[in-house]
Amino acid sequence: MRDVDIGSVGKTLKEMLQNPDPVDEDIFIKSGDGEVLGVVISEKAYEFFLEKTEEEEDRIDQETVEEFHRTKE
Repeated sequence: MRDVDIGSVGKTLKEMLQNPDPVDEDIFIKSGDGEVLGVVISEKAYEFFLEKTEEEEDRIDQETVEEFHRTKE
C-alpha cells in the first residue's frame, strides 16, 4: 500500500476525503478523457472489502480441503 499525506493533495480531493460519512462516497480519479485511473474508498469500505475477501478465501480453502478428503476416500 502506498501512503499519501493529506497535505499533498489538492483542495477538491482533500474536501472529499474529509467528508464525515464517506462510506457511499467512493472517489473515482479519471483522466481527461474519462478513463478511470484509480479509486479512493473510505477506511470502513476498505475494511469491509478485506473482510469479504478473507471470507471468500476461507470458503475456497474449505472447499479444497473437502475435495481433498473426498478424493482420498
